[in-house]
Amino acid sequence: MKLIITLFSILFLGIFKGFSQTKGSIKTIKEKYTIITDLLEKKELTQTILQSNCEDNNSKNIQIGFYYTDDVLVYINHTYNQGHNNYNYHYYIWDNVLIFYFSDHASWNWDYECAPKEQEYANEVWTYEEKRVYLVDETPIKCLYKTFEEKSIDRATNPEIELSSTIKNKNIDCNKTMIENILSSYKKLLALQDKEDICNLDID
Repeated sequence: MKLIITLFSILFLGIFKGFSQTKGSIKTIKEKYTIITDLLEKKELTQTILQSNCEDNNSKNIQIGFYYTDDVLVYINHTYNQGHNNYNYHYYIWDNVLIFYFSDHASWNWDYECAPKEQEYANEVWTYEEKRVYLVDETPIKCLYKTFEEKSIDRATNPEIELSSTIKNKNIDCNKTMIENILSSYKKLLALQDKEDICNLDID
């Protein structure tokens, strides 16, 4: 019986220690994230912007931004539009290591059914998806996801409300394929820092 209690105590302490370390790591990542975003907002980072409006990019309008402090890369923003879809990817870097990833995907369509008959136009319905990944040494320690819809008619009546901030994130499994795709895209972007031509990209 004592052996069982001892083993249980060791297991519990191990789990608690791991949880505490993860919580501490996330706090540190958030602090570094805040430093980077503050520099971005104050426009204190040196930036290099690559743009592509190439016809051979499957109608993609691509922009990639590299942001540096004292020639050290701290942030990459990769965006592109295609049809009714907008994609936005953010990579936050500290000491040349990716520490936080955030992506948001917005798509829209026309809502013909819910528009009043007297209204001469259809409402837009936007669907949003957001992912957040916290990483330590390129290993994910926490992954979050949220999705929500917004109608143009609602935005017109409540323009001051940022809907994303009212929706809670959900913890999701940091599956291997998702993380491999994130790291692969990140490394491909790193290789583009000295490029001028960004047509025919295979980065998603």
